[in-house]
Amino acid sequence: MAEEPKDLMEEIEEDFELLDTVELDGELYFMLVPATDSDEIDGEVFIMRRVEQDGEEMLEAVEDDETFDKVYNIFKEKNKDEFEFLD
Repeated sequence: MAEEPKDLMEEIEEDFELLDTVELDGELYFMLVPATDSDEIDGEVFIMRRVEQDGEEMLEAVEDDETFDKVYNIFKEKNKDEFEFLD
């Protein structure tokens, strides 16, 4: 029997903790940190964009510095009361 494909959110939750989503210019971006047993976020925040490839939803890292900065700044503004930002 063929295994059903995993939902995109199930795949994210296996390795990452989803902090928030940000919409910019009609695209949805996911703010992610590596999943740990700790409640503290200590490390890098990953910004991934939802894309469709060969009919399958997947995440793609945002490598464009300008887009990364725009999305990150929106995230910081939305979550300024929730998180302590060091930059």
